[in-house]
Parts: sequence; structure tokens; C-alpha cells
Amino acid sequence: MRSLHPWPIFPSNLDPPVARSLSLQFILQELIVSFELLQELRDTTPEQLQGANLKEEVASVSKELERFLLFALRNPFSQTSSVLDKLCFYCEILLQASREDNLEIQLVLETMRTPILKMRSKMTAWQKMLAPLDQILEQLLDLYTDLHQKFCHLFNTLSPFLKEARSDENVLIYLIEQKNKLNAFLGERHVEKLLESFFPAGHSQLRAAIHEGYMRRGFSGFFAKVEPLINEIEWETSCPSPMIY
Repeated sequence: MRSLHPWPIFPSNLDPPVARSLSLQFILQELIVSFELLQELRDTTPEQLQGANLKEEVASVSKELERFLLFALRNPFSQTSSVLDKLCFYCEILLQASREDNLEIQLVLETMRTPILKMRSKMTAWQKMLAPLDQILEQLLDLYTDLHQKFCHLFNTLSPFLKEARSDENVLIYLIEQKNKLNAFLGERHVEKLLESFFPAGHSQLRAAIHEGYMRRGFSGFFAKVEPLINEIEWETSCPSPMIY
């Protein structure tokens, strides 16, 4: 039987550090997908809402918005997971695997779901009784801005969990590999500032943590491949910590 969850299922017997490591990497991956989807909606919504056939245009944007919704259905025969589905699932695994007593991450996810559902209700009503085009567009763009801020906030709620995993070479390398994508949405050098706060002794401390992790597991060849990425990081220990949204 096909799993109801079309994304990786974690074995129940995973050691907590392994479950924490995997869930953090999957959460970061889905955050990048979320930011990219928001950017796509920002770019395409003004083009879709031209007023030629506004009811159909609103219906089309509404369907795109469903990609964020919990248990979004793309067709009646195949369930496709939404970004919030996955984030909720991986965050639950993270909370179970972590020693951090931080439930804010769940509240942030709920605050994202509520405005999306409200907008869906509005858009359903608009398909029956249209509002002015400029009003519809303004409210949608406001929603995208609000969601962007909430996804930034979600990333910042991960900081204690990422700090807890700062000796995990896989999590560190994933952050480093994805730093340009994340910084594009979070702000300039956001990831670098986070790493600097985790390793106050400097760049060499970060490098040593990753090196020790891969050497311990016998992955010296892989460390040699990622070492240039580590060396490319510009380190400014005098920089303030990333802004908390």
C-alpha cells in the first residue's frame, strides 16, 4: 500500500541525533521550496490577474495558493503534499528528537496556515461576487509579504535546534551548501552570521567540527570535496547575530 505521506518516513528506531539531523535538513529544504514558491507567486500573480476574465483568473491563483495548504489535493486520485504538510511533519520529528523545549515552531506554522485559509475563503467569495481588481491584487501581495516574514521567523525559530546540532557535520555542510539560496530570502550573510554565533572561536572552529565529524566516520574523501565550500565562507566575528523576526 502506498504511504499516505508522499515524502520520506522516518523509521521509529532512529537514534535522536540522527532523526534531528535528517529532520533539520528536510526542514531547511522545504523552507527553500517555500521561499521559491512565494517568489513565483509574487512574480506571476500580477500577470494572471489582468481582468479579462477575472473569475477564472482568481480561480487559477487560488489553485496555486493551495500548494501551501495542509493536505492539498491536486487531483482526486493522488494526494500531493503541500509545503506546510511537510514542514509540520518534519518539525514534529525534530521536536521529538531534540532536547530543546521550544514549541514556538509549531505556533509559527499555525499562524501561516490561518491567513492562507482566510484568503482561500475570500477568493471563493470573489468568484461569486467579484471585488475590484486592484483590491484583490493588493490583498494577495500583502499575503505573500506576510508569509515571507513568517517563513523568515520559522527559520529563526530553528536557531536553537541548529545550535544543538552544531557538531553535526551533515547539518553544517547543508547550511553551507544552501547559504546563497537562504541568504537571498533571509538577508545578506544571514547564514554566515548564524554560523559565527555558533563558533565564536572563528572559522577554524567551524572547519574543525566538520573535519572531525567526517574523519570519525571515515569520510576523508568527502571532506576533501566540501573543504573548498568551507574555505569560501567569509568570516566576520564582529558582525551582530542574525535578526530575529
